[in-house]
Amino acid sequence: MDKSIDFFKDKNILVVGLGRTGISVIEKMHGLSRSLAGADSNPSLQLKDNFEKYKKAERKNIKIFLGSDINQNKKLLNDIDLIIISPGVPNEISLIKYAEKAEIPIWSELELSWKLMTDAEKRNTIAVTGTNGKTTVVTLIGEILKNYGIGAKVCGNIGNPLIDTIRFNGRSKAVTSGNGNRSEIRVIEVSSFQLERVYDFKPFIAVILNITSDHIDRHKDMESYIDLKFRLALKQSPEDYTVINADDENINKKLADNNYYKKIKSNLIKYSLNFSEDADIYSKGSDIFYRAGKKSGKIDIKDTLLEGKYNISNIMACIAAAKLYNIDDECIRATLKNFKPLEHRLEYLGTINQIRCYNDSKSTNPDATIKALSNFNREVTLIMGGLDKEMDFSSLIPVLNQKVNSLLLVGEASTKIHNMLKNVDRGYRIYRCKTLDEAVEVGFKVTRPGHVLLLSPSCASMDMFKNYKERGERFRHLVMRNKF
Repeated sequence: MDKSIDFFKDKNILVVGLGRTGISVIEKMHGLSRSLAGADSNPSLQLKDNFEKYKKAERKNIKIFLGSDINQNKKLLNDIDLIIISPGVPNEISLIKYAEKAEIPIWSELELSWKLMTDAEKRNTIAVTGTNGKTTVVTLIGEILKNYGIGAKVCGNIGNPLIDTIRFNGRSKAVTSGNGNRSEIRVIEVSSFQLERVYDFKPFIAVILNITSDHIDRHKDMESYIDLKFRLALKQSPEDYTVINADDENINKKLADNNYYKKIKSNLIKYSLNFSEDADIYSKGSDIFYRAGKKSGKIDIKDTLLEGKYNISNIMACIAAAKLYNIDDECIRATLKNFKPLEHRLEYLGTINQIRCYNDSKSTNPDATIKALSNFNREVTLIMGGLDKEMDFSSLIPVLNQKVNSLLLVGEASTKIHNMLKNVDRGYRIYRCKTLDEAVEVGFKVTRPGHVLLLSPSCASMDMFKNYKERGERFRHLVMRNKF
């Protein structure tokens, strides 16, 4: 038996949270541990089909516990040796507090997956974190690798758990492809929630895009949030690489702490929108100049469809990772030329009734909305609001004054934002709307011909929608019906 799997054979494992990640953990670990249990406080979860195939399995070692009071059930921890916690499960629930008091190890799915991977697989990893831009960056890196003929698996927080990419031969030996050098690379999107419970996870290339206020309702304060993002790099070795945004205030502040800086053992690659002697990658005109590993040169990006300075930063991060895997410049340039912006990320929906409409539903924090607004003049009708994650919205005040003609507020956070702006000297009107439908209706009435209607909420969606995708799709539908 492979040593990575052998570790689990005598373990009783409890999976807390049975969403996409939890189900994937149970499916992968079935038969590899002494026993396996899953628990979720949502009693209405439709799990029957997920576990039907295990009823006839030789080892009937899966138990599922559902119920609104499950998080208070301390008995679930009897004889449990290891807990795998799904990223959406809060750390404050009683079951997790009981487990911590009993000193039962608690891992994220990311940590579990890392333990299951071979050394060759671990070497072929690029992990990307940051407040904004993660999905665009991992998707673009994946496209560059594939276009160069390298197998790439884009996974993690993007919706495809890392554990789903791991294969076993006969349930006993981990399988890797080819010689393990360039055969298959995992490009992993990593959230702060996943980083709360990692201990040995250390990708070959760690990318930290930016760190701005987000998820403070969960992480309590900004310093804790920054520390979590840097956890991506803290276990790395001198042969590994950390790619960082040298323009980011919070990243620079952390690295300026000499005691903290000494903890980072990897090779630092810094990218910046401006030339400096300290920057390994920087932009000048339509060119990106790079120095990464043993490679140096420049790539013309004038044909890219990714607009805005923040996307130039994202492109530089992608170039750094690609050059560390020796991808040639022409492949990178061609991929950038053909890469289309992702849905719900400043997605241009068209000009409707002489109004340019953009869907930026993925912007779930103030910094993302600031970046979106930077692409426009003083011409925007902005729809903003949603679930309040206890974030500081004050950074938006000067940008709203520069870019917005009308502000339409929706959702739970609308009162907080409205109260913040009540006594601010501003040159735009505020409309409070009960629904997104109403906001779009008002938006088309108040936006001048040739100007912009933009959904960029600065907030999560779960007060009114299942997720940002559902919110964005609803916005698209509402906008498109105005064509007729």
